[in-house]
Amino acid sequence: MLTAVVPMKSTELAKSRLAPVLKAAGRRALAQQMLDHVLGILRGAGLPVRVAGDNQGKGDLNADVTEAARLVAHEGATHLLLVMADLPYLSADDIAAMIEAGHDNAVVIAEAKDGGTNAMLLKPPTVLEFAFATHRPSATFHAESARRAGIEPLILRRPGLARDIDTPADLAALVSDHPAYQVFRHVA
Repeated sequence: MLTAVVPMKSTELAKSRLAPVLKAAGRRALAQQMLDHVLGILRGAGLPVRVAGDNQGKGDLNADVTEAARLVAHEGATHLLLVMADLPYLSADDIAAMIEAGHDNAVVIAEAKDGGTNAMLLKPPTVLEFAFATHRPSATFHAESARRAGIEPLILRRPGLARDIDTPADLAALVSDHPAYQVFRHVA
């Protein structure tokens, strides 16, 4: 059984790197809109979905994801599809590609444009140690972790999985080419 998990900080803490160009209310609205998009894509694919996050403000992504992986494994999931919440370009085809790649690979890593990890498919859900936000490209770290576990990971590069929204430049590009986010055009 495949279960999808979407890690999400409290919307009060989300997208803090956009503070120079977007007030708190705008960052909350943007984070919620992107989360809703990702959840809609996953649910449209017929996947059971869980949102994992710390709403108490601690913001430890690795702890949240580790806890979620253990929980879904305990509930019977044999596969974990972890998808970040800030992927406004994500499509159903991207999710299908992740699932397809997972048929023949125990670890599939969708690399972000900056070398981070925007999605992973893991069999079993707890096969890797998570290392997000470690000030080094997490895709490389996750690949190394898989290799230490004796698994050769597949690195999947797709625009819908690579383009997350972290910086003012990311937001400006999103506003200019994605109609659903035109409401944020005053910051671009």
